[in-house]
Amino acid sequence: MSGITIAWLAGEAIIIYRHVSKEHRPPMPGQLLSSSGFFALAAVLAEYAPARPAATLLAWGIVLAAWLQAPIVTGGPAAATSPAATRPATQGRTTLA
Repeated sequence: MSGITIAWLAGEAIIIYRHVSKEHRPPMPGQLLSSSGFFALAAVLAEYAPARPAATLLAWGIVLAAWLQAPIVTGGPAAATSPAATRPATQGRTTLA
């Protein structure tokens, strides 16, 4: 097995174990699909022989980050707390009386 395949299996195992231990049910298919998509992209990158070691290290780095529960920045809740999102909707508007 290649290093990316083993990293993918380890990453999926971490996701499943954490989800089952916290919520007592399997993870939603979208959670597994998104992580599998990342590892599939790493595998496509690894098809180019000079990039294979970098792609494998990237895959194992993501597994290590998941194992250590490193915060991963996304556009989800953090985007809702931006100053533009917390400003009142009527600020800066003029109203006709």
